[in-house]
Amino acid sequence: MRRPTAADAGAVARIKRSVELALHGESAVDADAVREEWALPRLDLDRDTWLVEDGSDVPVGYGLCWVETPPGEIVAEQAVDPAARGRGLSEFLLGLCEARAAEIFAGARAEDGSLSVWSHETDEPRIALYERRGFAHVSTFVRLDRDLDDTLDPPEWPAGIRVAAFRPGVDDAAVHAAHEEGFTDHPGEGETDLEEWLASHFAHEGPDLGLWLVAWDGAEVVGGIEAMETPAGAYMGELFVRGAWRGRGIARALMLQECAELRRRGMRSAFFAVDADNATGALQLHESLGFLPRRGRTLLLEKPFTAPEEGR
Repeated sequence: MRRPTAADAGAVARIKRSVELALHGESAVDADAVREEWALPRLDLDRDTWLVEDGSDVPVGYGLCWVETPPGEIVAEQAVDPAARGRGLSEFLLGLCEARAAEIFAGARAEDGSLSVWSHETDEPRIALYERRGFAHVSTFVRLDRDLDDTLDPPEWPAGIRVAAFRPGVDDAAVHAAHEEGFTDHPGEGETDLEEWLASHFAHEGPDLGLWLVAWDGAEVVGGIEAMETPAGAYMGELFVRGAWRGRGIARALMLQECAELRRRGMRSAFFAVDADNATGALQLHESLGFLPRRGRTLLLEKPFTAPEEGR
């Protein structure tokens, strides 16, 4: 076991991709996606990540522990090449993540917090491992897919609302503030300050600005959406609309505008991950646009942390 370096992004991507290929027959993970993960705010590559190699020095396992929402909301990941499973590597990496999470929590002096992990619903051994270690299911996420074909409707923008591509250095503060407001009612969405937000978005080559769309009402940012092209289709993410502008069709128009641009670029399909319990109606919106579940559900499991009582 060792710490990964920047040169290991491709190797980590291969491990993650092998897991998704075994589960779903396709994967959207590449080295750029790993580099983006490593640019997350509050992630220290030398303390929060691990790489496990086999006897031939080939990476077969990867672990990550990250403070999603300070001070005590922490998430962890363990990815093991299917060819190397059955040897205890997932539990070994989970133990490292749990120990690091406990260290972070103790250092933060928070009153309470949690460690969260993910598993596809069909990965019964992993779910059993999590439950054995004290994790309990708290949320369910669904990946929704659709073909970008002739059945797509054109976007219809409400009166007074216009859409434009994100302008770095000009729209930064306004879009960040609107993004934070748009996700205030979304459980588990980590808060970031402007500097962290920009660093995570513009790490390395940064996002495709032609696919980062911002909705405006006069001088007010009211919503936005991002997307990226992947080997498994276009990933659409970070869709948000501020509360005062919801219910006017802005989210629907943003999605359709994004789909139209992706189709113009030659992308044949798009996918989106949605919290099945999202109170804003995101699942219903996506399904109304023809996005359908094709890969089953992903479970979020959580184990709470509590600060020790004073004197103990």
